[in-house]
Amino acid sequence: MDEIIIVLIAALTFMIGSSAFFSLSETSFTSMNRIRMKNYAKEGNKKAEKAIDISEDYDRLLTTILVGNTFVNISAATISAILFAIFIIDANVSAAVSTVVLTLILLTFGEVTPKCIAKERPEKIAMKVAGTLSVLIVIFYPLSMIFVGLRKLLTRSIPEEDAPTITEEELIVMIDEIREEGTIEKRESDLIKSAIEFDDITVSEMCTPRVDITALEVKSDIEKIKRAFMETGFSRIPVYRETVDQIIGVVYIKDFYNLLFDSDGAKMEDVIRPIKFVPTTMKISVLLKDFQKSKTHMAVVIDEYGGTVGIVTLEDAVEELIGEIWDESDEIEHKITENADGSYLVHGDAHMSDLTEFGIDMDLEDFEGDTIGGLILYKLGRIPTSGDVIDMDTAVMTVKSVKNRRIREVLITKAEKEETPEDKDSD
Repeated sequence: MDEIIIVLIAALTFMIGSSAFFSLSETSFTSMNRIRMKNYAKEGNKKAEKAIDISEDYDRLLTTILVGNTFVNISAATISAILFAIFIIDANVSAAVSTVVLTLILLTFGEVTPKCIAKERPEKIAMKVAGTLSVLIVIFYPLSMIFVGLRKLLTRSIPEEDAPTITEEELIVMIDEIREEGTIEKRESDLIKSAIEFDDITVSEMCTPRVDITALEVKSDIEKIKRAFMETGFSRIPVYRETVDQIIGVVYIKDFYNLLFDSDGAKMEDVIRPIKFVPTTMKISVLLKDFQKSKTHMAVVIDEYGGTVGIVTLEDAVEELIGEIWDESDEIEHKITENADGSYLVHGDAHMSDLTEFGIDMDLEDFEGDTIGGLILYKLGRIPTSGDVIDMDTAVMTVKSVKNRRIREVLITKAEKEETPEDKDSD
């Protein structure tokens, strides 16, 4: 009798340990970071490679774990009932005691504790159990196929979605969380997010608008060309015939001065180089590759009617990725300046996305433009004048200056949040 009891206790212990193993396995493979695990595999970790291979067929993995866990739990319940029947003669009492005791033991050592441990170290545990799981997957293969087949039969009327593992928006949130943890610096975080969003930006969103283009008429004399280069500090200036809608090329400062020094009768036509034309819908990632292939640094952005929308340069495209690039000829100016009273002085051509960096969020409703000036025009429905005020609920915008019908500066003040009755009650 003693030998039978020892065997039963050993068997029950094994079943509880097996239940803990399956609980560890399920939670570790559910919680593990696949990107981190793939990185381990690339570094040559064989256990990580095996864990990744197992997780690829998740239906089969989960079925194996659930079948195994069900089997050991039923076996544990049977063994426990036999043990308590030996010690307690009354069958009803022994069954009740067995159920209560085994439930507490399984919950503590077979479910809750293992799953909490696996949740803390999912990758390490997944690598440790991968070898044993791969053997069990082979052993339970016939049963797994039956249940997988039943699952497909029951869900065949439900269309499967080929959703990506992670979206761009989710990746950006992950990057923010990683930065908050201190793993990467803010500048690294900003660069990664800029690279992710780089392919979504069109040239129309970041080009120099038509009204700000510095260009030369093809018939301009040498003195006018020389003065344009000296006053602007630009190394390249577009050239047009009659109007800016008819840009025919670009003149480089080095070409102009080389010709000027080498020839007495220098003319504009002698130094004009071809210029690229791109549509407003072109992505800047495509434009950047185009610049690299053609070895050019400037392009004219045109609308569907062939009219000039603006000018975009290689520097503009690079700045969208790494931020503003200032050289010795640039006059440094900030599109958004915070005042001492907490308000913001904003340029009319500041991009809407720039406001979010300063914690200014506004309900844009149906507005599809890009700039603060465009938003004010949309809200007013007319040409603004200095002093116009637009209340956006979360912020108040006051037009400070207008020049040539164009909004130059806007004062933005965050609106004070009114305390609601619910807020008062919570206090």
